[in-house]
Amino acid sequence: MGTGQARLDEIAKIEFHGRVAEQITAYTVATQRLAHDLARELDAATAAAESAMDQLKGHPLLMGIDVRLRAWWVARQLAEARELAQGISAEAVKFNLQFRREFLDAMQKKRPEQRKDYKGKVDL
Repeated sequence: MGTGQARLDEIAKIEFHGRVAEQITAYTVATQRLAHDLARELDAATAAAESAMDQLKGHPLLMGIDVRLRAWWVARQLAEARELAQGISAEAVKFNLQFRREFLDAMQKKRPEQRKDYKGKVDL
């Protein structure tokens, strides 16, 4: 596990030059790591925030208010954010799979015969 900033820096350093397939795989893995770290943090924050808000039960300024229901409602927003982070991870995998689905045939062809005239900046 790394810090969020370190994960973002790792993702930012990945440039889609050279062998694109390798860069897409690296980008996908780095994005998944960031999303998993964020989802874990949001999950822990959800439980901690709800627990802290539950302790407000009996507070004189909150008389007549269903504290537990409101705490659950507020913490639910973090739970939804966690689901979005998990969705980022899933979409990163789809990105990699879609690339492979679209370009797999070209990647499996014999390289020397097919690319002798190709002078592009990126390659499969």
